[in-house]
Amino acid sequence: MEGVELWHLTGLVYVSFMLALGVLTLRRASPAGDGKARLLGLGLLGIGLGDGSHVVGHILADLYGGLPGQPTWADAFEAVATAVSVTLATVFFLAIWLYSRPPGEKLGPLGWALISTTALAAVASFTSWAYLQACLGLYTKRLRAEGTLGQHPEVLASMVVAVLAMVAVGYAGGLAYLGRVRREERSGAPLWGGLLLLAAVTLVLIHPFVAGLSATLRVITALKMLCLAASAGLICLSAVGRPVGG
Repeated sequence: MEGVELWHLTGLVYVSFMLALGVLTLRRASPAGDGKARLLGLGLLGIGLGDGSHVVGHILADLYGGLPGQPTWADAFEAVATAVSVTLATVFFLAIWLYSRPPGEKLGPLGWALISTTALAAVASFTSWAYLQACLGLYTKRLRAEGTLGQHPEVLASMVVAVLAMVAVGYAGGLAYLGRVRREERSGAPLWGGLLLLAAVTLVLIHPFVAGLSATLRVITALKMLCLAASAGLICLSAVGRPVGG
């Protein structure tokens, strides 16, 4: 139980850090009228709230959940929280992409494609975790235990679509940010921020493939949180220290 509590505490520390970064970025951006920094701050608040709900969902499920047997309200909350987390993480990656665009550049086909992909991630995640799992009771843990997962391909299919859509927007955001770093001929913190963001997205992609391996899953999740937190910190450090609109 002590290990579980330490794991939950690690998640809460990560979430608190992301929320604090979002608040600090917004406080810096609002008086200065820096729209791009404000967008970045909102994205950070979003992923902080989403991952925060996810961590709370894990805690409640560990304490009051009934899976893989009879699911309870805690299991349903965890599933819905997962959908919220995936959606807001994708919105954060989109915010990074929007923040990284050259000044005055129109949204263009790529921008609309990324917005559509973000919407797809939201629809797919809520279809899988909120509707199929929380509402209909088709939890992956329960189906695996019963040996009936193959009879419900829509559960895994919607999960795969949600994760791939999130990863696609994540890579686009990371590459766009590195493009901004190159345009501005910068190095150090901004460069590492972009590289760590791409590393975090890669870990998000690996995450589903180790879902059945408890120890490996925790290592991957911890590395993902570390990369995301470090990336966000470095990107925000760069953003708040630049001139308005820069």
